[in-house]
Amino acid sequence: MHQNHFEELEKILKDNLGNRGLKEAFLEGELKSAAESLLDGDTVFIVTGFVIKDAVVGETDGPIGAVSLAGALEQLGKNVLFITDMYSANMLKKCADVRGVTGPIEVINHDISRWLSQNLLKIYKPSHIIAIERPGKAMDGKCYSMRGEDLSDIVPIIDTLFEEAAEMGITTIGIGDGGNEIGMGKIRSSVIKSVPMGETICASFASDYLIVAGVSNWGAHALAAALSILAQRNLLHNINKELEMLRRLVEAGAVDGCTKKRTMTVDGLSLEENLKVFLALKDAVEEQIHQTRNVPAQARI
Repeated sequence: MHQNHFEELEKILKDNLGNRGLKEAFLEGELKSAAESLLDGDTVFIVTGFVIKDAVVGETDGPIGAVSLAGALEQLGKNVLFITDMYSANMLKKCADVRGVTGPIEVINHDISRWLSQNLLKIYKPSHIIAIERPGKAMDGKCYSMRGEDLSDIVPIIDTLFEEAAEMGITTIGIGDGGNEIGMGKIRSSVIKSVPMGETICASFASDYLIVAGVSNWGAHALAAALSILAQRNLLHNINKELEMLRRLVEAGAVDGCTKKRTMTVDGLSLEENLKVFLALKDAVEEQIHQTRNVPAQARI
């Protein structure tokens, strides 16, 4: 059901993947499977925030996607808890306010312990935990930027939360674009083969589902779009809110993760390029819903 529409979403996600070296690492069907799993979930942890070392502040990729997905989940009646660090907490709150997302934000400013991880999981009892553009611990126990910069002295390592969740049978989802984000251990061989310094920077944790995108925000938008198709409701916000979220991020100090500048760009891509992808995903959802509503019930079986 709707298979061609999920394929359309995947096609949009692959845009710019070649520039990141991960075009051949895209996992077909993960988007639909992750959305189907989330549809049956209840409470969802969303972990985001990627500090840029030179600026000592979070980047523009991650918070927008996290809020976009959270908004879709809340519209479906799910509970959402955000988890981030001090470098991105204020930015995440600004985005959530624009989107009208009400989920609380838990700020972790140190490497998360096994005890705290277990405590959070026992208190909230999440069905899913999702990482969106969150640095992941490499095989040597350190976190790296895409350039190979060691971030371990400033970034709180949150992998233990995912490891404990996996041990407890909680579904894990990773969304990333460079190989160094939590969840990317699922495609470690591809990252090593195709990404500069891939063997060093590749995150070690392998999530149950992994959505690889040209920009992580796009992957989160696409997951919200996939949920929309399954629910037959457009759960994506409008373009004005997308623009306002980015503006609020930059005003709060966020920088582009590639250029390290405070500009209305994401991962070195212009505002126009980012909005184009967002609109393409939104249009794909609206087209699918329109087609379904105009197809006789017997023809949908």
